[in-house]
Amino acid sequence: MHVVHGNGGPVPGRRNGARANPLVFSMFAAVVLAIAASAVLLAARPTFLTAHRRTDPSLTLGAAGHHGVAVVAATRRVGETPPAPAPRAAPLRALSTWPRNGALGVPPLQPIEVVFSSALAVAPPPLLNPPIAGRWEKVSPTELEFKPTAPPLPLATEHLVIPGGRRGPRSRDGATLPSSVSIKWQVANGSVLRIQQILAQLGFLPVQFSQTGPLPGGPAPEVAALFHPPHGDFHWRYRDIPASLQRAWVPGAADIMTRGAIVAFERANKMVAYTTVRPGLWPALLAAEQAGTSNPKGYSYAMVSEDQPESIAIWHDGTIVYRSVVNTGLPSDPTPLGTFFIYLRYRSQTMQGYNPNGRYYIDHGVRWVNYFDGSDAIHGFIRASYGFPQSLGCVELPVGNAAVAWTWLHYGTLVTVSPPAPAGR
Repeated sequence: MHVVHGNGGPVPGRRNGARANPLVFSMFAAVVLAIAASAVLLAARPTFLTAHRRTDPSLTLGAAGHHGVAVVAATRRVGETPPAPAPRAAPLRALSTWPRNGALGVPPLQPIEVVFSSALAVAPPPLLNPPIAGRWEKVSPTELEFKPTAPPLPLATEHLVIPGGRRGPRSRDGATLPSSVSIKWQVANGSVLRIQQILAQLGFLPVQFSQTGPLPGGPAPEVAALFHPPHGDFHWRYRDIPASLQRAWVPGAADIMTRGAIVAFERANKMVAYTTVRPGLWPALLAAEQAGTSNPKGYSYAMVSEDQPESIAIWHDGTIVYRSVVNTGLPSDPTPLGTFFIYLRYRSQTMQGYNPNGRYYIDHGVRWVNYFDGSDAIHGFIRASYGFPQSLGCVELPVGNAAVAWTWLHYGTLVTVSPPAPAGR
């Protein structure tokens, strides 16, 4: 019997357990010995995955037994690339704040909000300067909110600082702000009506104020009242109020009378006088109100009439205290009509400019100067006569008379210039 091999050639052998050819047996034995030798080598140098090394998910694990010891080998699948290293945590960022940096007119009790780019694990409160009464809360994993319990002063510039690095907030993955974040904003202005109420109480206005309602509630009612004034009534302080002065008063409006009173208050408190409300006014008003510091000079008012002979009358605390003849401006350079307040004063000054004919002039030692509108002032000046238009816009008095008027006129004093009455009246 012959067994046919794959190459078609005859190979002698036996069926049903008959002995195989000796050459075939020898080849089989050689293969078995080779396998055994490989097992011995593997047993001599087993491979283990150490406990401190992370298992790579792209590796497959194989196991072999040798004398009862488990041998584990890690092999990479064919065609796979090494995994990319885990990304580092992105730096923490402040995505947005409210108020925004540079915001103006922010309501005094507006909550302050900071939104971060990642959920926070540690959130120390940001810093506010000047301090505001209130508390910080973590209202969501990424958001802090400050709720004021008392308002800051009007026009205060608030600074918010969120510290960077280890002193500041930290995200859940350990990230911190690379550097501190700083923003600032300005609080809204206070109420003109409240300015008028305080100035009236302190005698810087010709009206008085009687409070009929309570101050706002809360831990700082006096500050809150700067934004929300109490109810009350104004009434004239004196019996005989000139009609032109009455027309200058408008409750709740930043009228010329109120602006003049602010200038008078600032100068009386040794402050720089501004024609508009500035941040420093509010704490000064509060301090004066609490101390009851009244106007040390009383209330003066100057009335200039262009009826000839032109004149000035100075009214003080309800009474005309001084009158004088004056000169007003030529038709080519008239004195402005209307109501103004004195904003600048000099005991003596050099004045210069150009005459209507174009000739340059310079006058040294002009005395008792009170500017009320631009370059127009009440002052002393030597003339041959007085009582008719001949100045370059100023109100001129004889020098001696101007010295007396100086004692009654002050920073903030209102000056009304009235035109001549129509003919026939």
